[in-house]
Amino acid sequence: MNLVIEVDSLGLVSKIQAAEVINSEIGVICRSIRRLLEESGTGTWQHVGRDGNNAAHIMAHTETRWNECIVWMDNPPFFLVDQLQLDNVTANTG
Repeated sequence: MNLVIEVDSLGLVSKIQAAEVINSEIGVICRSIRRLLEESGTGTWQHVGRDGNNAAHIMAHTETRWNECIVWMDNPPFFLVDQLQLDNVTANTG
């Protein structure tokens, strides 16, 4: 599996790369990301500017309206398709 994790915070990127243990909620997330990257075998991370990552912003604000965990496996949710295409264009031209 080729896993690509895009992050729009340079501070978070440095925390993901750090070998130190961070005892906070963000530390749990960083450890989970590191584990996913290790398990994938071909996983990578990359910094993406906020202009190329509006889909993540939409997801962060949409999630608060749901009462349960929702997972999409193969296709993105319908409300993100247009924004994902715009983010892809922005990332490839910026």
